[in-house]
Amino acid sequence: MQISRGFTLLEMVVVLVMMGIVTSLALPGLQKMYDSMSSSLERNELNAVLNNLALDVRAEARAINFNSYPEGSHELPQRFLKRIEPLNVSLTMQEPLSITSTGFCPNAGVVRVTKGTKDYFLRLRSPDCHVVME
Repeated sequence: MQISRGFTLLEMVVVLVMMGIVTSLALPGLQKMYDSMSSSLERNELNAVLNNLALDVRAEARAINFNSYPEGSHELPQRFLKRIEPLNVSLTMQEPLSITSTGFCPNAGVVRVTKGTKDYFLRLRSPDCHVVME
């Protein structure tokens, strides 16, 4: 009798079919995880941009008072606009946001963020207009 040391074609096909089944079950979960990580990264980037808004106002040494972006973008500092533009979001304040030329934010409030079809809200704190993590 001869001893066979290789795999038969049938064994290899069975293994490939099993790998295909496992991959098809795991792929949707991986896509959800990727989308979640991408969304989280974009949100963190927006938080960083908003956290620097008062500093950008202070750097330009002129007070701002705005209700929305991109509609009210003529009021906003150029450094802020350069960082927020690639994020493709629109911002709407429930109450107008005022920041003095020194970077003081006396009446921080809630910002409605719209990206595509998704909306979420961020709360800004006074006196530095930083995003409050909830």
